[in-house]
Amino acid sequence: MVIAGTNLLSTIVPYVHILSSSSNTYCSQCFKSSDDLKRCSKCHRISYCSISCQRNDWIYHKHECSHLHEIIDEYDLTRLFLRLILRYKTDCGIENSSTKRKVDDLLTHENEIRVDKRRFLIYRTLIKQMQTFELLNDLSEQTIFELFCRLVINTLTIHESIDLKSIGYGLYLDATVYNHSCRPTCHTIFNGIELTIRTICEQATNDEFTINYIDLLDDYQTRQNFLKENYYFSCRCVRCLENDVNERITLEKIHFEEQQMDKSIEKQDFKKAYQSSQNLLNYYPKIMPNYHAYLSLHYLKHLKLELYLADTISDLILQSTMNDTLERVKISMGNQHPLTCETIRLCEQYRLELMIKQRQMSIQ
Repeated sequence: MVIAGTNLLSTIVPYVHILSSSSNTYCSQCFKSSDDLKRCSKCHRISYCSISCQRNDWIYHKHECSHLHEIIDEYDLTRLFLRLILRYKTDCGIENSSTKRKVDDLLTHENEIRVDKRRFLIYRTLIKQMQTFELLNDLSEQTIFELFCRLVINTLTIHESIDLKSIGYGLYLDATVYNHSCRPTCHTIFNGIELTIRTICEQATNDEFTINYIDLLDDYQTRQNFLKENYYFSCRCVRCLENDVNERITLEKIHFEEQQMDKSIEKQDFKKAYQSSQNLLNYYPKIMPNYHAYLSLHYLKHLKLELYLADTISDLILQSTMNDTLERVKISMGNQHPLTCETIRLCEQYRLELMIKQRQMSIQ
């Protein structure tokens, strides 16, 4: 039996990766947030947190630097595809001696992509844009197309470690063995560009370990359409086979309460936001696994709201929320993850403030 909170893969780095063009507050190489980023002096589009990161990225960036302003369509995908071609030409798709996965092992769905007008048009657009890079001459057209197919089918979206927002894309060879489920048994955790795949429920060792490729808060038809359009399969996981008619109602409640909570926080109406947050704690477990990262992040948000309302909530309730949240986040993310460290910091800060308050009351 494998318990929740077990690392199946730990701190692996991508074969190739790029920072999203919209994520301009992060280092383009390590994806760490920084207030002191230095832009490339030539293209002024790529930024780094250190000389070391700039040097590590130069093997790729030197080929794209003078051409970035020429990329009109599919900016992020063009850059990622460029890096895949450069890396593949260097090592033929074999990452290192320890990994069992190679680029050529990845699924292509080549036949489906050839007849997919949308995807094939993207491919032709990329090839046209990349001809100026003069890197395709010594690769066959078939090899180039297969690399494109493997890239679009197997790339993972990289999320920021604290708020879990999308900040980039990476091809992680060892992670490509995990299939999708709308009721996954594992989740992907990122710390910068490092990826960990961690179990989020208890399961038998011989059961398949799965992750989610899509947003778990989408309804059945939206999930099926997205998977069919982007990965060329129909999901037949337990959740999809059940296709509970009441699930849509729960999802509508979740989306409504999320919007209400965000609006209330903007207005600094923390009491109303707290009520929406409490409702979400009742709804989320009906849709996603108990220790999924998204759910753990919400527990942390709920704790922060309780701390804002500390004067109106008993210390016993706060202590219970802190203990429950910290235990959950540790199982979900691990002891050293930034989200866990943030939870520990909040708990320690409150306990220190409570200690000072109690001492002041005893003096009075």
